[in-house]
Amino acid sequence: MKKWTTLIAVATLSLGLAACNETAKPAEKTEVTKKSELTLQEVYDKSIAASEELKSVRAVMDLNQKMNIPNEENELEISSKMDMEYIVEPMQMHQKGTSTVSGLVEGMTDQTSKSESYMTADEFYVYDESTGAGQWMKLPQEMMVGIMNASEQANASDQLKQIEGYLDDFTFEQDNDNYILTLEASGEKFTELVKTQVDEVMQSMGMGEEIQMDFDIHSVNYLIHIDKETFQTNKLDVVFDMDMDIDGEKMNIVQDVKSTFSGFNEVEEIVIPQEVIDQAVEL
Repeated sequence: MKKWTTLIAVATLSLGLAACNETAKPAEKTEVTKKSELTLQEVYDKSIAASEELKSVRAVMDLNQKMNIPNEENELEISSKMDMEYIVEPMQMHQKGTSTVSGLVEGMTDQTSKSESYMTADEFYVYDESTGAGQWMKLPQEMMVGIMNASEQANASDQLKQIEGYLDDFTFEQDNDNYILTLEASGEKFTELVKTQVDEVMQSMGMGEEIQMDFDIHSVNYLIHIDKETFQTNKLDVVFDMDMDIDGEKMNIVQDVKSTFSGFNEVEEIVIPQEVIDQAVEL
């Protein structure tokens, strides 16, 4: 399921209203007492600069996902909540959360599991609850590539860069604390961007060009909050409905991801507990 999370992290485009040289209008039903006269382009440039200076961040991510394969009665539903601490360089990450899966097998009760992982530049530990008692595992370095790619969703810099060519499509508003960017999209324009980004993700995960994928985007709703003082992205919500054809196998995916970011540059180090190192089984 990591690739769907990665997909939504990179697919950040849609169709909106405001032009780059317009200032932000007050959000609906909001009285703005501290109105900013910055244009969307100016806010974007400052946000890119802030993101590129980001050293660390905390993130909370809520994921709700439904997957439906035509001609099959079962609809797979996955809900997850993850808390993450992320240091950009040298790359370090601690992630902890729970996931619930339903509809995997007809008649089976919902399956809830806890997960936790630590990652540094050269070590990767994952907690596996499937054994019942639970077990820490040390995974080989070659398995870190795709996970590192997915974990970059905690840094908004790459996501902002990918939408640079579409700034004219944003709705641009403000409240007293945030610039609010809203996007809604469907159709070929969005599909082509998704395909480009997914191809890059698949390459980084070592899946190459052997997998053929086609997309049909039904709808995308996208919301970004950028802090007026720091220009850091502190909220990123995406809801999308799309059909995917992977090597001739079709499925419909509806995904709702809500992310909040805080503690910018406050995380100085992530230490792997000694008991994790001692208990881990090396694969």
